[in-house]
Amino acid sequence: MDSMIAESEKLVREKMLGEGLSQEFISDFISKIQEVRNGETGIVKWEEVGDLDPSKDEISLEKIESEYPGDPKFLKELVVIKLNGGLGTSMGLSGPKSLIEIKDGMSFLEVVCKQVEYIRQKYNLDIPLILMDSFSTQDESQAELKKIKFSQNYPTSFLQHKVPRLVVPELKPLEISKGNSEEWCPPGHGDIWFTLLETGLLDRLIENGYKVAFVSNGDNLGATVHPGILEYILKENLDFCMEMTPKTLADKKGGAIFRRVVGGEKRNLQLLETAQVPSDHMHEFEGLGKFRTFSTNNLWIRLDILKEKLLEGSFKLSLIVNPKKVEGKEVLQLETAMGSAIQNFSNTKGLIIPRDRFAPVKKCEDYLVRRSDAYSLNPDFSVTMSEERKKAGLGELVISLDETYYKKVRDFTDRIQMIPSLVRCTSLKVEGDILFDKKVIIEGDVILVNPGPGQRKLSELGVDRISNDSLRFRFT
Repeated sequence: MDSMIAESEKLVREKMLGEGLSQEFISDFISKIQEVRNGETGIVKWEEVGDLDPSKDEISLEKIESEYPGDPKFLKELVVIKLNGGLGTSMGLSGPKSLIEIKDGMSFLEVVCKQVEYIRQKYNLDIPLILMDSFSTQDESQAELKKIKFSQNYPTSFLQHKVPRLVVPELKPLEISKGNSEEWCPPGHGDIWFTLLETGLLDRLIENGYKVAFVSNGDNLGATVHPGILEYILKENLDFCMEMTPKTLADKKGGAIFRRVVGGEKRNLQLLETAQVPSDHMHEFEGLGKFRTFSTNNLWIRLDILKEKLLEGSFKLSLIVNPKKVEGKEVLQLETAMGSAIQNFSNTKGLIIPRDRFAPVKKCEDYLVRRSDAYSLNPDFSVTMSEERKKAGLGELVISLDETYYKKVRDFTDRIQMIPSLVRCTSLKVEGDILFDKKVIIEGDVILVNPGPGQRKLSELGVDRISNDSLRFRFT
């Protein structure tokens, strides 16, 4: 048995060395494999999942804004980092998700660049924007930056690592016929902290006076620089803050922070991801009782404290063991989430923010909502719920599109040729193959149904406005 383990680890090491990965990173990955061999599943002990103390563990953005006006002098100490490693495979994409159009003919990446340029011009400061790319997104994203003429004195990108998929049960590296790329996977966005250190970028930023990094997902166009939050973090000497937003029933899968309790003693704050929840407690995790908020993955972190913790050698990220199937083989992907770094810091806080700072695109349903007039591109290039919708007292728009016809972006764009007006829509469900060939206004709760095998056109309904006065529109 020991010889089989040694052989598997030898194969992992050789494969990773062959790709130019560092000895330190390889050793860290092999230690994760050893955790899995020793029974680590990533599942938390539910008795250790304690409640947050709202008076100590959280603060609302409203309270921050009332006490910290956002002195722009602190902005010279800020760097913005965006996660840009995703291919949007759940939306049928094979290239960077950040390059598809989102508003006014601009890609996600162009909007993000405009957000940073807006802050630079407003305050006459050179705030760096740095992308964490994956081996699948870097080249195309760099070409996009060149095309839109985005430039700065810092590198615009650093490359996250890649790790081999592991065949179950031996945990040896996957070898398949399709080719090299399917044998590898990203190690999760938790890789960001180690990579910042290893590339020397963390040292360079600290040496040049940057104290705080604001890190968020590249597909969340509500996650813009907030001077008040930055001032609060620096004046209160906080190490790590995570933006949380009130949970709805549509947010079942969002991670949440909790206060770890061991033997009745309260310990550090930790992040709990869906993959770490015991199955018999999933209903509790997805409900609105114990977990009132969920993580937006908008993080603020002190760079000097990060470096100090990394160099101590005890920096820990919660392991996520993600089972997959590739070419009929059962494999494991070993991943970490960047928010789980919160467990390494003592001066931490959950920032309770409004939904405006959380507008991600994970599926084509989200894509339709953000593309529509339910969301607006603001003067600072943030994308938030439109003022008309807010004034009408409407919340998050719930959309369900028939996955047979709308799951992939290409199918979506083929069928939704004219984006409907959804500013006063509360829910929309589309069943069957329907071509949105005409601009229509959809209001209230609407269900569009095409029961037949062939495609039908929205223009066939002969109306400009569809509302829940007649809840279900069915093609006959």
